[in-house]
Amino acid sequence: MPVKIVLGLPYLSDGPLLKKAVALRAPVLVSANSFSRWKDLGPAPKGMEYSRAQWLAHEARGTTGPITHGRKQRMREWEGWNLRPLKNATSIEELWLDSAGFHMMFAEGGYPWTPEQYIFGLCAAYPWTRFSSLDLCVEEEIAHNRHEVNERIAKTVRLNIKCHTLAEEAGLLDRLMPVIQGANADDYLRCFERLHPFIGDERLIGIGSMCRRKATGEDGIVSVVDALDRRLPKGVLIHMFGLKSDGAESVANMTERVYSIDSQAYGVRARHIANDRRKEDPEFSKSNAFVAEVMASWYQGQVRRMDRPRARPIQNSLLLEMADRRQPSAIDVAVARAHAIFNELIERGDLAYDQIISDRWIEETVGEILRGEHNHDDDGSDFPSESFPLAA
Repeated sequence: MPVKIVLGLPYLSDGPLLKKAVALRAPVLVSANSFSRWKDLGPAPKGMEYSRAQWLAHEARGTTGPITHGRKQRMREWEGWNLRPLKNATSIEELWLDSAGFHMMFAEGGYPWTPEQYIFGLCAAYPWTRFSSLDLCVEEEIAHNRHEVNERIAKTVRLNIKCHTLAEEAGLLDRLMPVIQGANADDYLRCFERLHPFIGDERLIGIGSMCRRKATGEDGIVSVVDALDRRLPKGVLIHMFGLKSDGAESVANMTERVYSIDSQAYGVRARHIANDRRKEDPEFSKSNAFVAEVMASWYQGQVRRMDRPRARPIQNSLLLEMADRRQPSAIDVAVARAHAIFNELIERGDLAYDQIISDRWIEETVGEILRGEHNHDDDGSDFPSESFPLAA
């Protein structure tokens, strides 16, 4: 079977986009955030343009420069789920739910809802074909260095385990799609290894942080999927979030491993076409009806490409840049070790998935390592419990 194209919709309002998706009999994916109820708190006062979570993370890490993403013009507060649009979904043959990870990280600095609110309040409210686990994306706009990437992978592991436990409690485990994260192939494999006991050897899993990734290159889509294909159990299939056309074509031949992809890239195409038309007709409106027609043409084109895929790009390792071979200093090693200790505590559940690992914690741990006061076990058993708050 060809790779399945899951059509991303911005919402489930009863309008041209939904009606066209139903007419196409397309599998549909929507974001959890499209069901959010927000209370408007008015214009953002000076110094409050960012969420509390963003400021806490910014300050805890000891960063003195400006926050580089997520600025908001107005303040708002999440108040729960609006489930009314789900009544419009009855004609959709397959409806998938995405956890809204990147959008929430970029706009709010974190999830405004808890795993319990997500699983029991939204995932249990409809017979979704698939719903994804909560995860923490690692795109460069969000994770600015390797330490942040590794920490977010550890928290993704913890969130997957939490969602697994809650989905099992709710009787929804067969529809939960675990999500692994990474900036490169080794990251994804490490994340999978941590979750393997929960995923098993036959499961559909999601691959996060793909929508901004190039098709080729050392950490490109082809390289990542090749590595996963070589190492994952044969029964583990993958869904890839947010692939553009070139990314989709690059994996179209990998039908034994890649089960599905989702995309909302027709929105960009609709905007470009509308801008061109406005050059001749300044009054032209990019209406939902217009976007729906563009969406239909785009979707049908993507399906045809998956049915008749081109040859895959050749991933020539000889052309890849050589990695930095600089010998790490003792301090570099100690810093990496300190981060690894806290990441292990997060994965194990001894620290909460939303715990901010402050620079002070890292500095104190590095000092202990360099002075030989730490036993270098990853389990962190020699940390006094009062050093930091443990998860309940």
